Amino acid sequence: MTKHPYPTIQLEPFLTPRDRKGSKRVIRDRSGGIAFVREDALSLDRIREAGIPLYNVGRRFRVLGPDGITEQERWIAPFDVIHRSRENPKDFDGLVLPLGELIHDHGLYLKLAPGIAELGINDRSDILLRRDTKQKDPTVGPVLNSFNTVITGRAKRLVTRTIYDEHRVDVKEALAWLKAFEAVSKAKTLISRFCCAGVQYTQKGNVPYLKKTSQVNFFPPDDPEMRVIAKAIDERFKERGGKRAPHVTILSLMGVPKTEAEYRGFLLRLKKARASAQKLGLPATLKASRLWDPDSKAVVTSNFVYFAPLKELGDEVTILTVNTDYHGEVKSRGVLSPLMAILSQIDIISAHAGAAVLNRQGTATTFTGPTGTGKTTAGAFWAEKNERYRREELKRRYRLDLEREGQSGGDLEEELDRIFPNVGILCQEDWIEILHDERRGWVFWSTERCLYARTGGFPGLKFVLAENTPILENVTADFGGARSIDLLGRITHDYFPERIFYDPTWGHLLYDRTSRPIAANVFLERNPNLDFCVKRVGADEAMKWLLIGRTPGGKYEPLYNAYPDFSGLLMTYGIVGEKLVEAVKAAEGGDLTKLGRGDVTLGRAIYDKLKVQLDLWRKNCAQVPTYIVNGAPGLEMTQDMNWVLSEHPEAFGDWQKVTTTQFQAYMGERYGVTYNDRGAWTHITPAQRAAR
Repeated sequence: MTKHPYPTIQLEPFLTPRDRKGSKRVIRDRSGGIAFVREDALSLDRIREAGIPLYNVGRRFRVLGPDGITEQERWIAPFDVIHRSRENPKDFDGLVLPLGELIHDHGLYLKLAPGIAELGINDRSDILLRRDTKQKDPTVGPVLNSFNTVITGRAKRLVTRTIYDEHRVDVKEALAWLKAFEAVSKAKTLISRFCCAGVQYTQKGNVPYLKKTSQVNFFPPDDPEMRVIAKAIDERFKERGGKRAPHVTILSLMGVPKTEAEYRGFLLRLKKARASAQKLGLPATLKASRLWDPDSKAVVTSNFVYFAPLKELGDEVTILTVNTDYHGEVKSRGVLSPLMAILSQIDIISAHAGAAVLNRQGTATTFTGPTGTGKTTAGAFWAEKNERYRREELKRRYRLDLEREGQSGGDLEEELDRIFPNVGILCQEDWIEILHDERRGWVFWSTERCLYARTGGFPGLKFVLAENTPILENVTADFGGARSIDLLGRITHDYFPERIFYDPTWGHLLYDRTSRPIAANVFLERNPNLDFCVKRVGADEAMKWLLIGRTPGGKYEPLYNAYPDFSGLLMTYGIVGEKLVEAVKAAEGGDLTKLGRGDVTLGRAIYDKLKVQLDLWRKNCAQVPTYIVNGAPGLEMTQDMNWVLSEHPEAFGDWQKVTTTQFQAYMGERYGVTYNDRGAWTHITPAQRAAR
């Protein structure tokens, strides 16, 4: 029998008689066990008579009114939820509590409902919450400067139109919905204009949150840095006989009725607003809507795109997002996917990648990989100023290198002062454009003004939160995923999809997004079954790794990139992994049916977009040293690999296959670095880690 570190108190015997069956004050999981209970549903006298301290029963939530003083109710989360949820997560996932919804994603979390804010804890370790039923904005989150979002993750449906007239009808109806929302809400459609990698965007929608986040994440339309890139892009289009880069419009619809019953209610509201659905262009029934999903028999979270060969893109590209206020969906499908299509026409790689300067030459290392492989960590690990032990460790190594090169005394210190501030620089952390420059070779361009990254493990998060007011979204309380009584029910920012917008000007990271030559490519993997920690690959092998695009969870993202429309389509159809490798090989031989799942027209459109990126990657990987870095050995050892192959590319000759043992021996002999079995440094003491 598994032993659990927390008290297991069966609360059933202590329920009051009226609460033992069907009580709204007792919330049960799907197995019938108590998941959440109001304190007055328990007989505290019987608990005391049993010799059980209330402190051992569970974590208490005190819910206060809008004034933050008047107590409305108390709830208790039993401690045994911690281990029960780990053994049977499906019993808890999606469970609605009076304070929010339980979500299981790399642990169990409580997504607090709109209008509920966490105030902190009192001297009894009770969690203090404030409920404000008058809170009008459902996007306002439970902690300062945060936003709730309706969904977490990607939209359920990607609709690809291969006929332009069908796409045009989609757009026409979307515009009609925006007019209808204006009539019902008496509020104008929100318009946001911004620039990404030199391409101009306009976003129209009815979600204030999305207007704000697009302007935070990307550049103003007239940004000086973007103007330089835009000029270079237009020159490339002119060289190829075009005019200039297409403009992108994103139509973001939130609140489209999901069912016929909801739609009838919406039509009544529209009628009261003295607006005609027919004149606006809305369908008579929801089933007749272009947004209707026949499989789900409802309107579900969706993206609508025109999917056609690159030459048919035209001067205007329009993307629709439906019933999602998740910025990541707008960023991926609305911004970055059309960006790839546009820039593919002028031989530019759009990579789901970060970039950092990890050598004294000042050139960049790119880090490419799917979500969860550590792009943000790889770019920011050495750039974090507040984790001083990392910077001190890096400085120690450069001092050793300079001594080995024969420098000493004042000359050594002077050289160290010169090179060290320019190493360990974050350039971009999620998406870059890679192109060949006649003068500088392969270089990268930046796309995002602010970092949009997961809070869990974000470098220096506590300093960022303490000193700034960054936008947080999907803020969620850890309800037991951390297996800690102290953290049960508290906001921890460890929830997997939770995001932060970080402005590099805050200065917590050494940051410089200036375009730089690329010295090395790193494809990030995290696979304990691989027999190497670092491996140099040629162009052919690199292409296979890119095509397969294995994720840490064992799934596949073509080109390590789920953002492009063709990747989303291939993933929807299950044409991924080795199947995609075979389909591409067949397409190269003229058979396009495998890529299009039997549809030659669709297969041709997919191959048209995929082939451009593959050809560019092949040229790039043939000229830029490319490595597979396996992050399975652990955090600090992985970051050492990234640094060594950038600063000392000659360390292992051709790096054909470097094992964990070989790498550890090299680091021990050259720098005196030692690791434990989780890849963490053991030559650095806890005191050194904690020093500020």
